[in-house]
Amino acid sequence: MSKKSPTDVTGRSRDELANQFAEQQVETAAKMSMATAEAAVRLETEVIDATKPDRQTVIVEPVTKLGKQEDTVVIRVVENIDSMTLGAGNNYTFKVGQKYEVTRAVAEHLKEKGYLAANI
Repeated sequence: MSKKSPTDVTGRSRDELANQFAEQQVETAAKMSMATAEAAVRLETEVIDATKPDRQTVIVEPVTKLGKQEDTVVIRVVENIDSMTLGAGNNYTFKVGQKYEVTRAVAEHLKEKGYLAANI
């Protein structure tokens, strides 16, 4: 940076604002990287219960279910699916990277269409 003349108020103001902006960018980048890391951890630990269409809820801890557990499976999809209808009035939405607990019939349908990730 060249030395500014005492009368160059605009140049000094511009340089001061540029320095402030650079500091803000560094802070914002640090916050974004922390948020991205938190989101990645959440995707690994959360499972969305999609066994009841249109009522997806987050399972924070494994829940003991009554009935046959083999009727549901945990899946991940390879592409986002927005508002998929399977049967009358059964709408599902899936996001890449998120784990979902779904009925075996839904998992088979997604597998048939090529939407399931190979491994959980």
